[in-house]
Amino acid sequence: MLARLSSASLSGGVGVVGVGGVGVGFRPELAADLLSAPGTVDFVEVVAEACFASPAARREAAAIARIWPVVPHGVKLSLGSASGVDLDRARRLGALCRELAAPVVSEHVAFVRGGGREIGHLTALPYTVEAARVVARNVAAARRALPDIPLLLENAARTLRFPDDDLDEGRFYAEVAARTGCDLLLDVGNVYANAVNAGADPAALVRSYPLDRVAMIHIAGGAREHGFYFDTHAHPVPAPVFALLAAVLERTGPVPILLERDGDFPPFAALAAEIEAARGLARAAPPRAAPPAGSAVSLQTSTAASGLPVDAPALAAAQARVAELLTAPLDPPSPDGARPFDAAEIARSRAILQRKRVDDALPLLPRLSAHREAAARLAARCVEASPRAPRLTAVADALRIADAAAADARLAPEAAVDRLLLRARFVGPAGDGSVRPRLLPFIRRERLPGGRVVWAIKGVGSSAEVRLVEPRG
Repeated sequence: MLARLSSASLSGGVGVVGVGGVGVGFRPELAADLLSAPGTVDFVEVVAEACFASPAARREAAAIARIWPVVPHGVKLSLGSASGVDLDRARRLGALCRELAAPVVSEHVAFVRGGGREIGHLTALPYTVEAARVVARNVAAARRALPDIPLLLENAARTLRFPDDDLDEGRFYAEVAARTGCDLLLDVGNVYANAVNAGADPAALVRSYPLDRVAMIHIAGGAREHGFYFDTHAHPVPAPVFALLAAVLERTGPVPILLERDGDFPPFAALAAEIEAARGLARAAPPRAAPPAGSAVSLQTSTAASGLPVDAPALAAAQARVAELLTAPLDPPSPDGARPFDAAEIARSRAILQRKRVDDALPLLPRLSAHREAAARLAARCVEASPRAPRLTAVADALRIADAAAADARLAPEAAVDRLLLRARFVGPAGDGSVRPRLLPFIRRERLPGGRVVWAIKGVGSSAEVRLVEPRG
């Protein structure tokens, strides 16, 4: 194993959160290239929920933590939920941080569940003081389960607007930073998307943010579809986002930058060029100014941050309504049925969630995913025809996709193996479509097209390793 690289030696200095320079999200499609040229990046980011869902991904994260600093990035903690944060998720995130010796951890200023419903992906909050107070309460609860490392909060892309905003976007995130005591992970791609979709100037919007509280930056590519700009993480970073990054760095100094790429991976040289472009902008940035004396968090002793209860009935009702509109197994609602939200925005958000379900399920089917286009088309049809499972949705969707693919002669061998491995680790689906981790041992064989036989063997416990055995002869 390679010795762990020093971010200081690669970037000319350690960032304000214990990492520096430019990193990338670690994905299986990038692993071979990154490991063959580890100096291409100064740190990597792993999606925490991927480590929770896959023991193999968790072991891989622990291994690469010996090479680079690893930043766990959460997507399902739901720090913006008026109903409160899931403390079990927070404890699992804390355990992962300790296991990886993470220098920093990040999550989103968003909610993924409301009114007892799982939405399945990040949904932006209303820009209100009430929402900022809820985030502060939930951060205070989550931090008790996290190690004593910085927690960075990321701004979210907005696909639907709430009718009761009382703050502008930048002021809302200033309120969040002040009330939580957390610095920001500024997603420049999300700022750009929100500005373009609102018909606003991206440079003016980003200047409204509390840039003195930015400790890390995300950049990513996107695309326009039907007049709406989506931060897809599957396209090259566009020139306007690089220009916005340069403008932010002029104000923040050279904070750590991470390139997000989750799909449609180009030749590694193209990604390396984007990484080097970001590194060049960081090197050209002026030194980070020291914060003025007495500028520490001004609202840490507020009611929200002190751990006292926060009553947010209006936000709870609004989140329950959004969750119902986005997840109900019905056609998109009519204008009257969507009130007080915009029906077109609800329909667009539902379509995005369907796409995210495919994006979440396919990585659980690594052999089937080798048939990229065919697997993606089949997955989209399966997801569209199936209501969202209330728990472990990605696993439930992956099992449905594998079942459908096993009936296709072109896909059947790979689908059968992927399905066997999933069944070794999960039980179900139940009547409501949900699955649960398999705690008991598992041993079963699958006969593949052509007569080959493979066995899957798992020991006791949900995190036990699954071994795939293919007898010879």
